[in-house]
Amino acid sequence: MLIAIAVTIPVLLFAILRVNAAIIFLSLCLGSVLVNLVGSDANSVLFLFSAGLHDNSIVLPLLFLFAPAVLTTIIMIRTVKKGLPLLLNVLPSLAFGVVGLLLAVPLCSAGVRGAITNAPIWHNLEKMQTMVVILSAIVSLFFLWLQRPSHSSSDTKKKK
Repeated sequence: MLIAIAVTIPVLLFAILRVNAAIIFLSLCLGSVLVNLVGSDANSVLFLFSAGLHDNSIVLPLLFLFAPAVLTTIIMIRTVKKGLPLLLNVLPSLAFGVVGLLLAVPLCSAGVRGAITNAPIWHNLEKMQTMVVILSAIVSLFFLWLQRPSHSSSDTKKKK
């Protein structure tokens, strides 16, 4: 149940806000890079700014993971047109939900991690993790390629 909610929320949120889910997915990938390459060093620096956070070992990695996606979502509101583009946006939204879950669960507290990893669907998701990530990346890139602006013949005439 938690897995279905975690995957469905981004789909609904991105559809309502009409944000380009492929770009948000890539922002999630950036967050993963931040967690893996900057996370441990940044703990000491961010300790100064996070005096109110008592368990930095859990909060900061999740913050690094999702902050780029949240900021990009805010900046990208209403960048997807209604109709077919919005419908196609469901695929990278699902990719964000599934990959976000795969990346976030290991960073969560033991209680949350246990509640999710005990679900039978989680074991199937973990087995297919490589394929899910590859397909998610391909879907997101394909969606970005579809967003490429088309050049009309009048634009090429103006350049001459």
